[in-house]
Amino acid sequence: MKDKNVAAILALFLGGIGVHKFYLGRTGAGILYLLFSLTMIPALLAVIDFFVLALMDNDEFNRRFNGANMLPPVVVNMLPPAYPGYPPSPYGAPGYPPQQPGYPPAQPGYPPQHGAMPPAPPAGSGMSPDELAKKLEKLNELRIAGLLSEEEFNQQKARILNQA
Repeated sequence: MKDKNVAAILALFLGGIGVHKFYLGRTGAGILYLLFSLTMIPALLAVIDFFVLALMDNDEFNRRFNGANMLPPVVVNMLPPAYPGYPPSPYGAPGYPPQQPGYPPAQPGYPPQHGAMPPAPPAGSGMSPDELAKKLEKLNELRIAGLLSEEEFNQQKARILNQA
């Protein structure tokens, strides 16, 4: 684990040849400091680095140079939700398994055609608000996934709202 004080002292006394950059794991910058050390430009930059390192907060130093307080990577699922009529995939995830021995056979309506969606309950069924919200949410997901056009979306939405 790198220490902020050691890095600042190295920048002050040996920064002209880039030792502090090597210490902090910035090998490319260290090589540049070493190559241009005869021009005295790295010495001037090292004095600036000294003040930056000396005045830097410990948490910020640890975040930059010790990898502390790193947030885990964010995983975003860009796939639409699985259509409930799909047969289960042998891999445990929705998809189109190859038709080989040991895989479930293709079923009618699999994969669904453009604009296909789960059947709505019969007319006058008096859906609860939660069921209605779930149906409309599912319909919107199909629209976002590109499986429904705006016109189809509006027609299906009107049909669902008329049944409620």
